[in-house]
Amino acid sequence: MKRIIPIAIAALILASCGGGQRAEQKRIQQESDSLLAAYHYSDSLYAACGIIDTTAFGNFIDRATAFAETHPGDTLAPGMLYRAGVGSMILAKSADRKGNMEARARNAKRALAIFNQFQEQYPELDQARLCYWQRAIVYDDILGDWRSAESEYRDFINRYPNDSLTPVFQQYLTLLGKTEAEIEEQLAKGQQ
Repeated sequence: MKRIIPIAIAALILASCGGGQRAEQKRIQQESDSLLAAYHYSDSLYAACGIIDTTAFGNFIDRATAFAETHPGDTLAPGMLYRAGVGSMILAKSADRKGNMEARARNAKRALAIFNQFQEQYPELDQARLCYWQRAIVYDDILGDWRSAESEYRDFINRYPNDSLTPVFQQYLTLLGKTEAEIEEQLAKGQQ
């Protein structure tokens, strides 16, 4: 009888731990499902109608970065983190069009930080190499910082000399800081 009681207690403890793990897995799955729904809502409005719901995008970005920090090993975390960076770029461009330079700078800075975080957390994933490109776009198209954009393109070219994007980025380097008219003229000369 004395042996049965400790065995029964151990069995109860093990059973409750297993139930706790299943409950935690279910909670994480619900959180990731909700995060995906938030992303699809924000992205579908933008992709289909060009409507930027800044509140919905901001909420998604906050939740996606928090999810990646608390569950970095979850299969959904890298993709959501990358999308949060792109979402921050979208918010920065939107703020730029509205003339809100403070929001533009805040969202651009956040996008840069998210892409840096992505490369640190997931350097082996294919999207990590694209973070150079995304940062270059933030610097070039949003902030007008051509030197930093050039640095990002050169970092990519040096790190991935045989990548299919390398010739594209080499071309981008020749266009940085030029007006649309200068770019059109340069491209027209190249086609002759």
